[in-house]
Amino acid sequence: MLLSLSLRTKIVCILATIAALAMIGSAGMLWYTIQIDTTFGALVNKELILYKAAQDMELALANQKGFLTYYFVDGEGKWLNSLGQYRQLFKQSLERALSLELSKRQKETVDLIGHQYNRYIEAKDLAIENYKANAIPQQSISSYHEKTRDVFFGLLQLCRTFSQEQWQGIQAAEKKSQQRSRQFRLVAFCVILLFMTFCGLLVFVLYTQILGPLRGLAIETGSSPSESSLDEVVSLKHSLDGMMRDIGDTHDELEKSRKHLLQVERMAMVGELAAGVAHTIRNPFTSIKMRMFSLARSLDLSDAQNEDLTVISDEIGRIDKIVQNFLEFARPPKLKLAACRLGRLISSVITLLEYRLKQYGVELIYDHNPDLPLVTVDSDRIKEVLVNLITNSCEAMATGGRIYIFETREQDPDMGEVAVITLRDSGPGISEEVIHKITTPFFTTKDDGSGLGLSIVARIVREHSGKLIISSSIGQGAEFKIKLPVKRNEHEPDSNY
Repeated sequence: MLLSLSLRTKIVCILATIAALAMIGSAGMLWYTIQIDTTFGALVNKELILYKAAQDMELALANQKGFLTYYFVDGEGKWLNSLGQYRQLFKQSLERALSLELSKRQKETVDLIGHQYNRYIEAKDLAIENYKANAIPQQSISSYHEKTRDVFFGLLQLCRTFSQEQWQGIQAAEKKSQQRSRQFRLVAFCVILLFMTFCGLLVFVLYTQILGPLRGLAIETGSSPSESSLDEVVSLKHSLDGMMRDIGDTHDELEKSRKHLLQVERMAMVGELAAGVAHTIRNPFTSIKMRMFSLARSLDLSDAQNEDLTVISDEIGRIDKIVQNFLEFARPPKLKLAACRLGRLISSVITLLEYRLKQYGVELIYDHNPDLPLVTVDSDRIKEVLVNLITNSCEAMATGGRIYIFETREQDPDMGEVAVITLRDSGPGISEEVIHKITTPFFTTKDDGSGLGLSIVARIVREHSGKLIISSSIGQGAEFKIKLPVKRNEHEPDSNY
């Protein structure tokens, strides 16, 4: 039944039982103290006084007989004075006994002693008067004592019996008190045993159902076993503080994920829009470009007109490129993976962009690594990545500069062996406020940019199970690292690249 109770009820029941035992023990001690005081008071105030009074009466009675005998022997008055003193002592003892709250039997006994004593005194007083009047001859004193002997011994026996009764009462009270003490000690021992049992049960419940689970919870939430052993509550508090910080960080991550999901939803909508725009606009633009090319060849145009047609053609091409970027971002083509050499890819891109590099006044320095292993990639997509990065660097260096490209082979803790393409420029660099945003779709710092170039680059690298690492600082240029997993089977024939 105790197991079905709640923890709070268990603790309350155990504490209530301990408090009840403490109250019972205190009440028992108080009761026992009162009983001891009552017994002791009864002994002192009644039984002992009665016992002492009986002893005094017995002593006074014996001395009276002796002094009266002395007086009858030599007739000196000093014996009568001593006799009077003991008579007074007897009366005082008798009066002291009568002043107490006596039982019926005790009252009858004391009254009988008083009555018999009065008879004895009357007989003795008569004998003294006769002696003083010479009515009792010397030789008849003994015979006269014999006449009052029965009264004397009867009275003396009454005093002794009364004294013994009081002593027996004292012994009975003592025996009763000892028996009560034994019973109380037994009860006290049982109470102490129960008290210790329930205290142990309380400690057991506190440790197994409160402190133990608290310690386990503290360890599970990040606390050390040594700290939790010293103070489970403080250890749990520290663990919960750390958990609250982790919850805060998790909340921030969830908030970022929510924003990312919103962005993804937006991208999906833009993708649908881009697909529709691409199919709607690209064909008319192609027709326009062909007609303009035909007009330029068939008509005799002036230089200004030719320049206008060139500008129109370039702008149509730029619009077509933007539409193409939208289309690629919304519906990326399926990768065509093949083993290839990165050096061939990089060389082909440099050849492709040779005139653009001259246009921007940029010098490209390529450090080829012939020992770089094969990688399995979609060569067209990787070329698109390199073209985007080189073009962005050229546009960032408006007054010319240098671009360095080199290849290395590294060990990544997550990807294992990787081939690394590093592209570094001498441009103005990227600020810390912007660097974490530049791969976000539609984010751009250019007036005529679409904000999709670097986002497409980052996505292509992710599709190849690689990593894109961007590092930069203002005035120090920018560095782009592309980590691609190395092709495991190096005997597999590679592609044209």
